[in-house]
Amino acid sequence: RRKPMNSRYVLALDPSGAYKEGSGTTGWCLYDIEKQKIAKFGFIYAGNYSCQFQYWDAHITLIDSLAGYHPDVVIEDYLLYGDRAEAQVNSRLETPQLLGIIKYEVWKRGSFIYIQTAAQVKTRWSNNILLHKRLIEKDGLSYSINGTKVSDHILDSVRHAVHYSTYHSKYRRNTWK
Repeated sequence: RRKPMNSRYVLALDPSGAYKEGSGTTGWCLYDIEKQKIAKFGFIYAGNYSCQFQYWDAHITLIDSLAGYHPDVVIEDYLLYGDRAEAQVNSRLETPQLLGIIKYEVWKRGSFIYIQTAAQVKTRWSNNILLHKRLIEKDGLSYSINGTKVSDHILDSVRHAVHYSTYHSKYRRNTWK
């Protein structure tokens, strides 16, 4: 594993490779560690692409579009939990395939990549904590960032960005714990 680049930014991805198995959606967030603010965010939806390879390529295009920020990259890992293993019988395991592509592309570019599990961040960075830190807002039953409604995948990417910047980034300044 490469050492963190002391980048001021982290690109956090919550990927879903489920192109053929459903409607894959990858949430992403570019987080400014110094300002402790979300700089950019969005999602990549598999349904917008005519084939799996175009969907995968959209992830590479995203990474290319944010290359000027020189971000560290953090990705939610894919784990096959015992209590869900039976549901994955005959699965093509598209998310691990997408993870492999992203990991290789980030490595090829010389950027730092860090893998975190969902369990590491979901309990530590609840929506209530993200609200308290003013990273997200609550609009009735949904959540938003700067007035734009966001999906659970985007919220999870924010959790990954905040967790990485708090506990693992070499750049961090006055981050909270």
